[in-house]
Amino acid sequence: MFLRRCAFACFWLLLGLFLVRQPERAAHATRALIGGLALVADALARFTSAF
Repeated sequence: MFLRRCAFACFWLLLGLFLVRQPERAAHATRALIGGLALVADALARFTSAF
């Protein structure tokens, strides 16, 4: 459990540092991640509506 909390904190720390140091690349990465999540949600919705 401790390692999971440390990994979670490190993830947010690294993400914050990436955002501060390279805001333009972070914006593109965020847009790509949100686009990917939207595609996954759409595919899941189509899969569940098929059954």
